[in-house]
Amino acid sequence: MCFYQISINIFLNIKVKGFHLLSNIQILQLVSFAFLMSIGQILFKKTAMSMSSVEAQGLLEGILKALTIPWLYLALITYGMATIFWLYLLQRIPLTIAYPFSALAMIIVPVLAMLIFGESLSFSYWVALILIISGIAIIGY
Repeated sequence: MCFYQISINIFLNIKVKGFHLLSNIQILQLVSFAFLMSIGQILFKKTAMSMSSVEAQGLLEGILKALTIPWLYLALITYGMATIFWLYLLQRIPLTIAYPFSALAMIIVPVLAMLIFGESLSFSYWVALILIISGIAIIGY
């Protein structure tokens, strides 16, 4: 059984205030939200990398430079869409159940950074990944 299947099985057992389990679509929506936030972070990193090609700047110069970089606008649009999607989710899922799923971004972002930017992940990161998943599972029960 792969990591994804184990995670889904854990989350399928979450009860929402004594009613029914989260539906598969709700789980998919919550995971999609975490991915959307993660993509926003990757786009912010692309913006920062585009800015770092210039010598150190003051705050005002940095802001003005950032405004000329298309990655920034993509990141802001992504975050805007994520915010609207989050509001949609919170209308249907209790915050105490939905919010732990946002911690998945703490797993997704570093893995994407490793794959896209060649950043390295330490052994302690992988231990922390297991702890984060365990924490989400514990909160869910």
